[in-house]
Amino acid sequence: MTDFQRCQPAATGSACPEKGPALQLAPRHLELIRAAQQALHCATDQTSSIAERGAALADWQATAERLAVALVSRLEAIEEARL
Repeated sequence: MTDFQRCQPAATGSACPEKGPALQLAPRHLELIRAAQQALHCATDQTSSIAERGAALADWQATAERLAVALVSRLEAIEEARL
């Protein structure tokens, strides 16, 4: 049995048995996700110079931090609405 076959049931199974409300992402969240994806792609591009990769890594980190703050804010708003 290959590693892929062994991991397949875990990958396709439910991660949590009880499903809660789905997180609705705003367009700004999606923009941040896309920006982080692009910056990470640039940061890992082996054809780029070390300076370009370093700058892209800093961009990725900043974008990822903005996304984390936005998502935590959204989750806190959802939690407050439940109370």
